[in-house]
Amino acid sequence: MGVFNDPKEINAAWRDTLFVAGHRDRVSDGSVSKGDSRMRKNLYVIGARGFGRDFVCWCRNTPGFLDQYKLCGFLDDKTDALLDYVDYPQIISSAESFQPKDGDVFFCAMGNIAPKVKYTEMILAKGGKFDTFISPSASISSTAKIGEGSFIWNNVVVGADAVIGDHVVCQSNSLVGHDCKIGNYCILDTFAACCGFVSVGDKTILHTRATVVPKISIGSNAMVGVGSVVIRDVPEGHSVFGNPARRIISPGG
Repeated sequence: MGVFNDPKEINAAWRDTLFVAGHRDRVSDGSVSKGDSRMRKNLYVIGARGFGRDFVCWCRNTPGFLDQYKLCGFLDDKTDALLDYVDYPQIISSAESFQPKDGDVFFCAMGNIAPKVKYTEMILAKGGKFDTFISPSASISSTAKIGEGSFIWNNVVVGADAVIGDHVVCQSNSLVGHDCKIGNYCILDTFAACCGFVSVGDKTILHTRATVVPKISIGSNAMVGVGSVVIRDVPEGHSVFGNPARRIISPGG
């Protein structure tokens, strides 16, 4: 896990793994200059479905991004996933058959956590590297920490001393309040909000407009439903929904 500092003074350990959109050409020692094609990385997007297409559009619309990355294509075992769509990079191969090379980096664009973990760990086992991407419109505290392979989308707010793990997705307009701890492989959907001192375990998803009040703990492998308000701790593996959020009991469980 690396540390996100002021964009003009990006920590040296992060220079090769962090894209802070609109700022990377202004690192203090000038080691990366905007438009230098020799510095471009080959970016492969794992997953050519909806999230993958959204991510590619974000890349293209983000100032400075294509100066730093070449969008090489998708890795997906569904070869016809883009059949009804135009103007996207091609599907190169499946993740199973792809072998990373020097200069390759990856982002796993999967909205379901189980396959995201599977394919991310598959590429990591082959020596692949995952960069972290932060939108220029995100507001990130200078004391926050963000792990590798994470994506901080448009208008996200990350408060003071918050810690976000590896391969986390914070969708647009989500909030990670001060002193929050977000585990690896979590997803915060659009307008999800974790208020101050909230702790979220690994592989947990907060769906759209879910709100977690301060000092609440949510365990790993949990789910918080759309529009829910969490006022009590959520144990590991539980799914909750409603205002206030209550556990959902599935048939037979």
